[in-house]
Amino acid sequence: MKKANFLTCLLLLFITLGCEKDPVVPQDPYQNSPGTAVHADFKGGVWFWGYSGPQSYYDADGNEVGKELEAGRQYRFSEVDGKGRMEFEQYLGMRNGSNCVTEIYTRKKGTVKFEGTNKFIFYPVEGSFKTIKKGTSASCSNETSERQATPDDLKPITILYEIRVIDGEKLLYVFGEDDQGGTDPLFVYQRTE
Repeated sequence: MKKANFLTCLLLLFITLGCEKDPVVPQDPYQNSPGTAVHADFKGGVWFWGYSGPQSYYDADGNEVGKELEAGRQYRFSEVDGKGRMEFEQYLGMRNGSNCVTEIYTRKKGTVKFEGTNKFIFYPVEGSFKTIKKGTSASCSNETSERQATPDDLKPITILYEIRVIDGEKLLYVFGEDDQGGTDPLFVYQRTE
């Protein structure tokens, strides 16, 4: 009897060990995200906006060490299997009189869906945020913090736009969602290659 129970347990053990579980295949986050083909004006290159504040800071030897405020934003559009993709990056740098510097980086990637001739919706599926604090003064903290985007950070963003040609250069004017007439641009991006 003990021998039969032992053989039965041994058989069940072999059956259990012989069964392979299906490997878990991670789902492509872009697969179920809406997207359309990218309009021709947006293909290739990068759309960039940047700003540097008027006030500069100098070190003890009189060398300029930077502006009090620097900011930059950019969009990059591409297509994968006919579905639009978009990458958004933003930088904000702040410096004070003690030469303490805070840099904030935002990165988001996702799909893009164009609607009509003046609107697209960015559907972020992944992203990250990084803050760097540094400086040479004792009053400055030196630390870096990073985090991945949460679902609240990845909500769709509706962007109204207009491509304008000024002095032979294409510019991307971006407007707030409530500015249907396109009269008050939030940003004006230049195309870089």
